[in-house]
Amino acid sequence: MALSTSNIYGNITIYDNVIYKIVGSTALKCYGVYSLVSRRISDSILSLFGKEPISKGVKVLTSENKTYIEVYVLLKSGVNKEAVVESLKSSIIYNIEHITGMIVKSVNIHVVGVRL
Repeated sequence: MALSTSNIYGNITIYDNVIYKIVGSTALKCYGVYSLVSRRISDSILSLFGKEPISKGVKVLTSENKTYIEVYVLLKSGVNKEAVVESLKSSIIYNIEHITGMIVKSVNIHVVGVRL
């Protein structure tokens, strides 16, 4: 799905793949995040063949210039879960709104586990 908008510069179309990339790279750069976790079986099968899906661990829904994001992560051992989740949320919101100009309505972080 794509989000289209118009402004004084012309028509702009932002595809969900762009959002996946921004969210994924933001999450992996955030302190305390070990990795993104596949949320579908097909993602896991692709990983077996050495191909990482672009949407691994990220679910995006865009509607009426608003974005809803869900992220599935593994955290590093010994970090404060609440602090990492809040930091990740604010980083994702800032990056999506700054880079794309889209409004982020909600970001849900699902901590699947902790990696030792």
